[in-house]
Amino acid sequence: MPPGYYVGPDEADHGAWLTLPWPGDPTLPWGHPERLELLPLSLGPGLIRWAEKWLLHPLTGAPWRFTVGQKRFLHMWYAFDPVSGRWLYRSGVKRGAKGTGKDPFAASLSMCELCGPVHLYDIDGDRVIARRHRISLVQIGANSQDQAKKVLAVSTAMVSKRMKAAYALDTGITRMMTGSGSKIELLKASLKSTEGDPPTALFLNESHHMLASNGGHAIAAVARRNIGKSPKEIGARLLEFTNAHHQGMESVAELSYLAWQSQISTEGRKRDILYDSREAPPGLNIFDDEQAMAGLRAAYSDAPWADLERLRDEAQDERTAPSDTIRFYMNGLATAEDAWIDPGNFASMIRNLTVEDGEKIAMFLDCSKSGDATALSACRLSDGHVMSLGCWQPPRGAPEGWLAPREEVGAAAREALERYRVVWFGIDPSPAEDDDTETLYWMPTIDGIHRDYRRELRLWATPGAQGHSVLFDMRLSQQGAVNRNRLFTQTAMQTALDIDGDVETMTRPDEPVFTHDGDPTLLRHVYNARRRPNKWGVTLGKVNRSSRKRVDYAVTMVGARMGRRIALNAGISASSSSSKVLVLP
Repeated sequence: MPPGYYVGPDEADHGAWLTLPWPGDPTLPWGHPERLELLPLSLGPGLIRWAEKWLLHPLTGAPWRFTVGQKRFLHMWYAFDPVSGRWLYRSGVKRGAKGTGKDPFAASLSMCELCGPVHLYDIDGDRVIARRHRISLVQIGANSQDQAKKVLAVSTAMVSKRMKAAYALDTGITRMMTGSGSKIELLKASLKSTEGDPPTALFLNESHHMLASNGGHAIAAVARRNIGKSPKEIGARLLEFTNAHHQGMESVAELSYLAWQSQISTEGRKRDILYDSREAPPGLNIFDDEQAMAGLRAAYSDAPWADLERLRDEAQDERTAPSDTIRFYMNGLATAEDAWIDPGNFASMIRNLTVEDGEKIAMFLDCSKSGDATALSACRLSDGHVMSLGCWQPPRGAPEGWLAPREEVGAAAREALERYRVVWFGIDPSPAEDDDTETLYWMPTIDGIHRDYRRELRLWATPGAQGHSVLFDMRLSQQGAVNRNRLFTQTAMQTALDIDGDVETMTRPDEPVFTHDGDPTLLRHVYNARRRPNKWGVTLGKVNRSSRKRVDYAVTMVGARMGRRIALNAGISASSSSSKVLVLP
């Protein structure tokens, strides 16, 4: 599973993959006493009581009732640190399949923030005392005003006559106001909208539609600036409501997903993004009636009103693209049509394995001077486990002229050479030149490693009397590059087959052919990779040459696996026991 996921513990979850953090052992039922005792203090229970007292169901007019999953989300979203009084989560994402009630839930939260007890006032033992804001300003944003108006319209439909009189509510098409001056308004993608009072809460609807090309990124930027102005005593936050995003489009929803994955995958990093998704288990055959229904039961297990038979017919309709079925009905992340591999399959290969000092490995370093990333990966000879040893890329806000740190990269490579028994090490130098010497930017680093470790390396990357122990130059203008590119392409094809191959034909379908450490940057680079045919087969590359979606860690993973293959085919034993030194070819 990708980081942050677990299988729903209750029978009612139908095996759904879940992400909502809930304290305690995730294999125990949600309501198990050992889990409930660990729940943080929260304003959620009081808000649930308030909303179910005042709000109406927007379609039936019956008293509003939250689902079990919505109640759990409310508890975590409004959880706080009893010492500092700060919210545990600074931002959040509520992702669900089409028809799981995201708009009504967003509307109910808008009403809670407008009139409900969302401000922590005091703590009396285990008793939490909350009040409404003196003046609330709730903003709703979306890719278009019509999408934002949908949430506001549902909010209006939830107001009873009793509530309208009690709070002196004035409802309109583009805003809702209380008699005390509190307001719900639509967010405008304009710098002028950042002027004035900061919001007390902000919601983004359908953030999977919010792209840079259609102005969605600009709206999200305005939203974050508005939230950033919130004073400490208010603690305003941004919450997104979304379907599963289309991978590779860089929507606001995708960027939030990647930020969450990065947080939970990095040890010691603050985890203040609340991400709630309920997904069908991946790998189901959506065209098989039984498997499709199993997936729908999982994805809609918190939406008892869903007509699963009708949803199955829509999901299997020939006019519905399979990727849309996965995204909108299974709440899964569909694979791009030209994706190098299936992200779900690759995520299932994550293993927390330890590579001991002195174990035999092969390494590959892909170099870049400034624009792309420089990455270093290793592959253990004994079982093919891939380790991520470092990735250096321009940091966010990097100044013009940023250069990859040669000394730091070289030190990381040398540390690995000292720590492990490296039997093969290939370095692709990049064609970029040093501005001062007009030689290849990385050649001093590469030659230094060659001089110091040429006798320790069992196999040379460029064999021969005039060869080089680590240089693996893939520029086609260089001698031997045709064979090097052929080897790399063959390994890329085998790696894709190992990840996406038919498990029914595998000897041990419960175990992957190879594993990796699940480094979040590795995951991101592999997911960015696209199939790129050449005269030797199909390799991998970026979406286009100018794309900022880097793939360098994916390249080094393939390169390290290629080095392992070269070593094993040369007769080097995969065990860590010593063996005679090979004569260089």
